[in-house]
Amino acid sequence: MSKILGRFDVHICSFFVTIIIIILVFAFSSNSAGLFDEATNADTLGPSQIHQYMSQKKIEAFSRQQSSAIDTEPYRYDQTEFDVNFYSVDIEIDVPTEEIFGTVTTEAKSLTADLLNIEIDLVNVLTIDNIVSGATSLSYTRTGDRVFIELDQTYQPGEYFTFTIDYHGHPEAAGFDGFSFGTNDGYPIISSLSEPYMSRTWWPCKDRNDDKADSMDISITCATNLFCASNGTLIDTIQNGDGTWTFNYEVRYPIVTYLFSVAISEYQIWTDWYHYSPTDSMPIINHVYPDYFSYSKTTDHWGATPYILEVFSDIFGEYPFLNEKYGHANFQWGGGMEHQTCTSMGGSSFGFSEPVVAHEAAHQWWGDMITCNNWHDIWLNEGFASYSEALYYEVKNGVSYYHDYMDDMASGGGTYAGPIYVYDTTSVGNIFNLIVYDKGACVLHMLRHVVGDATFFDILQTYYSSVYQHADVTTEQFKNLCESVSGIELDYFFDQWIYGTYRPHYNYSRYFEIDNSDGFYWTYLNIKQTQTSSPQFFTMPLDIILSYSPFDVDTFNIFNDTNDITYIFKTEQLPSNATIDPDDWVLKYTSQGTFFQLIPFPLENADQYDEYEDTVIARGGFGQNNYEILSGNLPNGLGFSSTTGIISGIPTEFGEYSIRVRAWDILSSYEDTLDYDLTVNEYAGLPGDADLNLSVNILDIIFIIDYKYKAGPPPQKPSLADPNNDCLINILDIVYLINYKYKSGPDPIMGCATI
Repeated sequence: MSKILGRFDVHICSFFVTIIIIILVFAFSSNSAGLFDEATNADTLGPSQIHQYMSQKKIEAFSRQQSSAIDTEPYRYDQTEFDVNFYSVDIEIDVPTEEIFGTVTTEAKSLTADLLNIEIDLVNVLTIDNIVSGATSLSYTRTGDRVFIELDQTYQPGEYFTFTIDYHGHPEAAGFDGFSFGTNDGYPIISSLSEPYMSRTWWPCKDRNDDKADSMDISITCATNLFCASNGTLIDTIQNGDGTWTFNYEVRYPIVTYLFSVAISEYQIWTDWYHYSPTDSMPIINHVYPDYFSYSKTTDHWGATPYILEVFSDIFGEYPFLNEKYGHANFQWGGGMEHQTCTSMGGSSFGFSEPVVAHEAAHQWWGDMITCNNWHDIWLNEGFASYSEALYYEVKNGVSYYHDYMDDMASGGGTYAGPIYVYDTTSVGNIFNLIVYDKGACVLHMLRHVVGDATFFDILQTYYSSVYQHADVTTEQFKNLCESVSGIELDYFFDQWIYGTYRPHYNYSRYFEIDNSDGFYWTYLNIKQTQTSSPQFFTMPLDIILSYSPFDVDTFNIFNDTNDITYIFKTEQLPSNATIDPDDWVLKYTSQGTFFQLIPFPLENADQYDEYEDTVIARGGFGQNNYEILSGNLPNGLGFSSTTGIISGIPTEFGEYSIRVRAWDILSSYEDTLDYDLTVNEYAGLPGDADLNLSVNILDIIFIIDYKYKAGPPPQKPSLADPNNDCLINILDIVYLINYKYKSGPDPIMGCATI
């Protein structure tokens, strides 16, 4: 039998830490090798290193655009007056000239009255040949990446309009890499990577996360020796008779602009299957560089995909694009990019590594089906996908593997100095910082323990089927959903972990002793948070483990919400050790100190005019202590011993009293300070007890005689010296008490006299 006895607030995980220098390559040249190079075997890297590589490659891709005129401040102008419903994109690829020739038709709905002018995103290095609505040419102007279009008429809320833009150009001009031409082992590779706001570098669109098109038609024309992988379902291919053919894809799920992709090369193609019921299957179509064909098919590379989809479908909800497909396509950048239904994967070992495959597959739920509303909230994509890797390995390899996997992410990110929430989204280095990936994953790991396993997975499944399905979401909306499902207020959790910085550093010490009154044992556990960052202290539940042997422990859960606190436990056995959060549910640092504390046992209440004794207790150090009251006062009648910490005497006052006590070990430098509160209950009194000696006797008669006739002290409680209740203190009260005590007269009653 064990129980936690209490806690008292004072006003004042053991990780293996790997120091990783995160190189943000904003100013680096395009050939910067970064942390890893293509020769690195991804199968030898831990999850945090994998994520560093992923983020590094996205940052490097964008760093090649810094000399360009691209607008790196998304959403700086208003496009909320219309909602895109449908895109039809028809692009012809000319490999020798590295040009594209495109026709994009947009169908949209007006959201405002008298809509006449709209703005579309397209970089100015691409030439617009024409903009029409039906047979009507539309007027337009261009400023930077903005195209201002005057529609053919005004539109009212709910009315639909359509316009078509013909354009052409060389997407790589001025260093753009949203759409790239290159080679791999001598054969062409043409591909796109539009995250975060590079769709505008190769096709005209409303390049925002908060407006998904409901559907999309994609037609890509290229040379017949090449194969085009893209989103959705391949409906047909058409031989054009001129050395080219056209791939027609249909997307019938909502899709955000940055997830539309093309990957074109001399692929070898193989098909796997996700069996989502005993009788039904969905194709997994893999487009692989020929030299990696056999490598890609093993069950620790792309061959793991059916099992990965099965695991995630069981945890989250069914694969969200079941009526289309899933698959992969090699492209020329490292890492991976979660393009909807067809993830683009680098052509080195990173692009085939099982955790990368799991990460990008998880994005089909978190990022593709539910998309972060804006790039401030990118952790809702990347943190979720990183954490999903750990969930996958928990199912595959067990709970211990899951905790080891999370420990790697916790240690790989160093101090996690910045917030998860990306305040400056003009910096792609900020958007794809490792904090977003690994600390974001740790937030979900911690949330799981805060709300409990069953509730956490209920949250994920509720999130999957919520109004955000195939839509977009903000951090606040996700937080509100978590609160609704769990019934727990979580502002404190999200405020400190999403918007705050760093992690807590818990310095703890403990002391054990026997209680001689019953033979049980006290454990005093002090926890200090020593970080100086924001927040200066974290509010978190913590598991406390008292160990008696390797196989005999007690687990307590406490709610730690202050910088310095001592918890008190009482157990039948003497613990051999006390540890905090041994399973590393909290992203933290820990250190252990020597215990010397004033023990926060609250002082017993006192009664006015009654004998009182209690003790402030210090434990630890060498056990020879002195005490002093630093501030505050005890009521009159009580004294304090500087050598024993005993408070004793007869209080003559009543009320609430606060004192701050300092204790120090005279044989060392250990000392502690603690605030105590003492309540002295007012003596209600016995009628007739004029001298307040807690009884009615001859002394009270003498007390009143002295007061009335011998200039004695007045009664402190006049009502007690008025036993006949005539609101006066006089000879009649003396007679009344004499009759009561010696002539069987009536009992005294509470008087009404005042002085």
